[in-house]
Amino acid sequence: MPFKFMNTITSKNKGSFNYFKYALGEIFLVAFGILIALQVNNSNENRKRQNMEITILKNLQEDINLDTLDVKFNIQYHKKFFVEETNLLKLLQNNFKQHKDSINFTDALGTPLVVALHASTYQNLQNNKIGILSNNNIRKDIARFYDFFHKAITILENDYSDFQTYTTKKYYFKKYFRITQNKLITVDSELNDEFDDEEYYNPNIASKSLELYDLEGAKNDEGFKIELNQSLLFRNLKIGFYEDMLIRTKVLSKKLQNEINRLENK
Repeated sequence: MPFKFMNTITSKNKGSFNYFKYALGEIFLVAFGILIALQVNNSNENRKRQNMEITILKNLQEDINLDTLDVKFNIQYHKKFFVEETNLLKLLQNNFKQHKDSINFTDALGTPLVVALHASTYQNLQNNKIGILSNNNIRKDIARFYDFFHKAITILENDYSDFQTYTTKKYYFKKYFRITQNKLITVDSELNDEFDDEEYYNPNIASKSLELYDLEGAKNDEGFKIELNQSLLFRNLKIGFYEDMLIRTKVLSKKLQNEINRLENK
């Protein structure tokens, strides 16, 4: 009888132990399933975040590459104006050997230029998603490019009135120049071809040319010479800044491409 009772207790203990093992296995399977689900979910979230990061980097790259159109266009015109301003100043200083008719006075007067750069992707990144960029060095390079170089060239060309010499030069041109009767000046065809892009507004510009009718008066006007000299200084500064920006754009675009490649092959 005692032996039979002990067998009953042993059987019950074995049954409880087996149930405990079964319950423990169930708990382990549930926990393992939750862990796998969390890993899959995290992997999906990381992939979504990575895809969004790649999209942002590509949009930034596209923006800065499009900006080179406007930058190159302004460089072309600043250089054209610089050459004719130089020729006019030499003429007024009595050491220009060529005839005055060889100078394009319309280009010497020039025209106000503006720069319109793309910044929407960067602004959106600043406002909402700057933390999505995983590479801290890339984040700093982008911020420096936009917060300094991008902003500086915009202020220099569009906002800093002291660097806009067109209005002050026009005062002297109204005194010593007049409009020719027949000759028209149009936008250079090579510029039209180079900047033929749907992102770029390319107007058909034409105006009558200018001729210098009071050479002696212009030569004796020191204020005119000073104004031309200042215009040359500021224009050369802008050309240098634009050309430096083209170099920095190329460097940043390459860094963005390298980061895009790294993320896509991750």
